[in-house]
Amino acid sequence: MKIYKIKLILESPCLIGSGEGFGAVIDSDIVFDELGIPYIPAKRIKGCLRDSAIEVCEMFSLAKINLFDLSEEESENNFRIVTYLFGKPGNDQPAPIYFSNLTIEDYPNKVKWLKYLMENYKEIITRHSIINQFTEIRQQTAIDEKTGIAKEHSLRTIRVAKKGLTFIGTIDIEEEREDLIKLLYFACRNLKYLGTKRNRGFGKVKCDISGNLIKEENKFLNELEAICKQ
Repeated sequence: MKIYKIKLILESPCLIGSGEGFGAVIDSDIVFDELGIPYIPAKRIKGCLRDSAIEVCEMFSLAKINLFDLSEEESENNFRIVTYLFGKPGNDQPAPIYFSNLTIEDYPNKVKWLKYLMENYKEIITRHSIINQFTEIRQQTAIDEKTGIAKEHSLRTIRVAKKGLTFIGTIDIEEEREDLIKLLYFACRNLKYLGTKRNRGFGKVKCDISGNLIKEENKFLNELEAICKQ
């Protein structure tokens, strides 16, 4: 098994949607832990990287870049290697890849100190104040295309994670197949957006994968460069 570290930096505010609101105040809220610290669920990052892997396969297929198997299954743009690596609902065998939740940098230490502060300074350090430290409130409204003014009752309030936050997690791969690691590497490098309202300027990210990948990274990039120069 190989374990890689994944780092995700928010280059714009990001709505890591929880699918819920916050009372009558916020229409779309993000995901928090029990203290109020935002995180990215493992299932969410896995889904985003799966979509990114499909994009990579599509680009490589169109460009005739054969770094790994690009054969497709019956359904359109459903590449076998993507299905094998990330799994498919209903499959008997589990996928050989596992993701942790992505948490902010130095998460265990921050949790330790925040719990201490919440216990000893209850009137100052609260879950709400912690949430406010990592997030900001944005409001949006729909515009009537004919009149050019805001539509009635269209105002929406959302809470987003602040630009500049860095999230850290791990990816475990049971099978040390080079083609699977290649696909994962390029999927991470290709991931540019995360979360909802991406067409409104939210969710731009930079994704890096590291660990025991330095030599492999150079090899992958050199191999890609050699193919592109042919």
